[in-house]
Amino acid sequence: MIITIVTFNIDSKLTDSILKEKFLETSPIYKDTPGLIRKNYICDTSKKLAGGVYCFDNMENAKGWFDEERINWITDRFSKPDIKYYENPVIVDNNTNEIIS
Repeated sequence: MIITIVTFNIDSKLTDSILKEKFLETSPIYKDTPGLIRKNYICDTSKKLAGGVYCFDNMENAKGWFDEERINWITDRFSKPDIKYYENPVIVDNNTNEIIS
């Protein structure tokens, strides 16, 4: 599995509640994202940062999702994103009481 961490700068006028509304507005598009297992939206308005933590089934799907079109979409909506990819060899899932590898 692959963890992708995406962060971007946000306008100082954006509050936590406004960001939540923006996130809820876009959340349906992730229901059909190829290989996406989970997405967590993140923000720290005091540091003017927001983004997402994604868990994908493989690197091909992770990098395929963050193509030039997606990067441009994020940039137009907020600012140019910083995208990092990490191998995720083990997950501890306390909701299902599983350790997944």
